Amino acid sequence: MARYNPLYLILITVLCLSCVSAQPVEQNANMHSGRHASGAIIADRQSTTYQEKAARDIVTASNTTSTDMPVPYDTLAYNFANTTSCTDFYTKWRANKTITDCHAISLLLENSNAFFHTLRSSAAITRVLETSCTQDAKKCTSIMDDLAADLLKSENCREDYHNGNSVVKGTYRDLVAYEPMYRATCLRNPVTQKYCFVDAASNSTSPDDYNIYFMPLGNSLGMGSKPTCSECLQTSMDLFSGWAKVDGQPLATTYLPSAKAINAHCGAGFATTNITVGSDAVTGAGLAIPLPRVGMVISALVALSFV
Repeated sequence: MARYNPLYLILITVLCLSCVSAQPVEQNANMHSGRHASGAIIADRQSTTYQEKAARDIVTASNTTSTDMPVPYDTLAYNFANTTSCTDFYTKWRANKTITDCHAISLLLENSNAFFHTLRSSAAITRVLETSCTQDAKKCTSIMDDLAADLLKSENCREDYHNGNSVVKGTYRDLVAYEPMYRATCLRNPVTQKYCFVDAASNSTSPDDYNIYFMPLGNSLGMGSKPTCSECLQTSMDLFSGWAKVDGQPLATTYLPSAKAINAHCGAGFATTNITVGSDAVTGAGLAIPLPRVGMVISALVALSFV
């Protein structure tokens, strides 16, 4: 029988042990490349850590952004006939903190993409209203009236207004409607203490609850409208009836047809119709020019945003 030198046996043993101890190193290398030794894909530990950090960064950024208040005309593409003067006027007043700090809902409702997106969250809408409704209404009404008067000066946007520019006409209308919109959107449900506007905007089954807030901006409810016949609606209509008496307010043209449509749904006398619209003298600066009539705003998109 052949005899083996013990040194050969020791050498073979050392080599075998070296092979075994090398295996885990190969698996670790495969893990870093994103593939297990068996060939199955596994998560890259370094990549996963980065993705988790990125997700946390996104959440943090989102939370920070959520505290920003929406602003009007955040997607405005200027298309004015008197381009230089009117564009400069819009640029200046939108950067004027005295004006923007009023957080006028009348300017946001139809003219702010950021405000539209807040309508997906009751908490976000409430936050906006809490800021808007704590402003001095008398002071902000004066600011908006002055801005409406300045808007129509010859050195600003008078030419575009008389040429029928929809942005300028809409801005003028929204400025003079500041106070009735402020009063309406700051009403609270006496039972839930939530803002009536929040209840209306979040009610996807009855979009006409939300549509009533376009009345101060020149939009009437049509016959066949079916808002919720609530105390919020009745109080809002009582408020609107007072402003419908003011000549130069859009409600002077939108209130009565809307009230008749609501009474057809909620019952005779739910909203008062025994008023003379546009009968009170206008005292605010710049409110004597007739307001533009605008078509009914389709608010079904708002309801769909909650679905």
